Amino acid sequence: MNKEEAKSKVIEKGGVIRDAISNDLWYLVTNNPDVKSKKFKKARDLGVTFIDELEFLKMIE
Repeated sequence: MNKEEAKSKVIEKGGVIRDAISNDLWYLVTNNPDVKSKKFKKARDLGVTFIDELEFLKMIE
């Protein structure tokens, strides 16, 4: 599944896609949650839950 297909599935299920890290973001899909980027640090500081692709696919079934 590519990124656009994943976004469509989220929207189909009633989810909302965010382009930026904010306090209303619940999940961040990543296969490497240990990345040291500013984006990931902000997400961690806000308490965002990091999930991998397999968890994401289970959620949208």
